[in-house]
Amino acid sequence: MPPARTRVAYVIGELGKGGAEYQLVELLRHLDRRTWEPHLTVLSEGGYWVDEVRRLDVPVVELPRRGGYDLTRVGRLRRTLYELAPGVLHTVLWSANCYGRLAALGLRIPRVVTAERNVIARPRWEIAIERLLDPLTDVYLVNAAAVARELERHGLPARKMRVVHNGVDLSRFPPFSLERAAARAAAGFAPERRLVAQVGRLAPQKDYPTYLRAAATVAARHRDVDFLVIGDGPERGDLGRLAGELGIAARVRWLGLRHDVPALLAGVDVLVLASRYEGLPNVVIEAMASGAAVVATDVGGCRELVEPGTHGVLVEPGRPETIAEAVSALLADEGRRTAMARAARRRIEEQFSIDAMVRNTCALYTAETAP
Repeated sequence: MPPARTRVAYVIGELGKGGAEYQLVELLRHLDRRTWEPHLTVLSEGGYWVDEVRRLDVPVVELPRRGGYDLTRVGRLRRTLYELAPGVLHTVLWSANCYGRLAALGLRIPRVVTAERNVIARPRWEIAIERLLDPLTDVYLVNAAAVARELERHGLPARKMRVVHNGVDLSRFPPFSLERAAARAAAGFAPERRLVAQVGRLAPQKDYPTYLRAAATVAARHRDVDFLVIGDGPERGDLGRLAGELGIAARVRWLGLRHDVPALLAGVDVLVLASRYEGLPNVVIEAMASGAAVVATDVGGCRELVEPGTHGVLVEPGRPETIAEAVSALLADEGRRTAMARAARRRIEEQFSIDAMVRNTCALYTAETAP
């Protein structure tokens, strides 16, 4: 008889189109099903990735909220975990980390892995809850050393921290090329006009106003450059008005939420990440894999991805003039830009593959890695 598989219960708050959700789906896609039997519980209903997960033949239980904080979900999740009797509980992000560990209390699940993926200032009450739940946690899975340091600053034990960097499946990307014009044309853009882009939810974290202010300076210096905004969110209206006030409305392309970001990035010359805070941003990994030069704020784990001057440029957050200078310098120096793009691609191939992410995550599910 083949050896029994270990059942893994994954819990996440929602399955929207975010970085943590994407990484979870890629983990589920590449798990060795001869060893692991995944089950997913979502503390909401619907979401971009739900159907995709089901197509991967992973059972999905949805526990939608019934108003407010709805602590009844703890009981419903507890019943789900009791029936599954998993060998591993793997929770992802704040709400699931809280509900999941509370629901598992007393169930004697052999291994509890709690995943946090952002360097973010938290209110004292959240930090207090994290400390209270720490005894129920075997391992904290973080996607950057910067996240581990932040959790340690909150009083959580360093001995439980394990860094597993995000990974990308390069087989799902277009063939790597430093020639951008053909990809621009394929995406419906004028091939002779260069592109600068920012990708992500149109929300305060990503600081699109700083991106647009930098774009206005770059636009005045480089007449052949247009600017992409790839994503959607609550700030869309305000950002459109700001682009008009800055005089660059005709140069900005609002692409909304897209599911072909790697193909778009294959035609982008410079990717900007103006975020105020991050964990290990997937879009920077995708840009590095796609041949776009990177200008990113030096927040979270960006420095773990980008060695300044070799794989891209890091700048202070909230400084549009600094971003504009970095972008302009790269646009003016094709040799430097392409050298960075080649080095960045090699770094992704060697250190941020999907195989490494899955292998290192699964290693945390075994007793040998117990702190």
